[in-house]
Amino acid sequence: MNERERIEVLIQTLNLSARQFAEQIRIQPGTISNIMAGRNKPSLDVMQRILEKYPTLSPEWLIAGRGEMWRTVPGEDPQLFDQLPPDAKAARLASMQRKEEPQTVAAPSKQITKIVVYYSDNTFEEYFKGIK
Repeated sequence: MNERERIEVLIQTLNLSARQFAEQIRIQPGTISNIMAGRNKPSLDVMQRILEKYPTLSPEWLIAGRGEMWRTVPGEDPQLFDQLPPDAKAARLASMQRKEEPQTVAAPSKQITKIVVYYSDNTFEEYFKGIK
């Protein structure tokens, strides 16, 4: 697998379009287009930008095609989510954190008297307490 193919695998793994990927690594979409079409090889600058954006991506895999796509920190046992791209890993871990139950405060003097539902076609409906 050459550099172009590895970048293509990375883009697919991240579930991004070429344009989205270019935006994330801060390069022109045409640059990625030329790389994907085989007209140009990725420059050192492009490879550095990819590695800066995805610090858990293995440089050895990206540049030479050796080893695993995602790396782990030396001395640590691999964790369940180490193979995820950094953005997905953070989102997954955040969603797994325990959420505290919301505390409800009684407000006996307040009652709902009107509900307004707005629709995407710029219309709305109003509902009043006790009126149908």
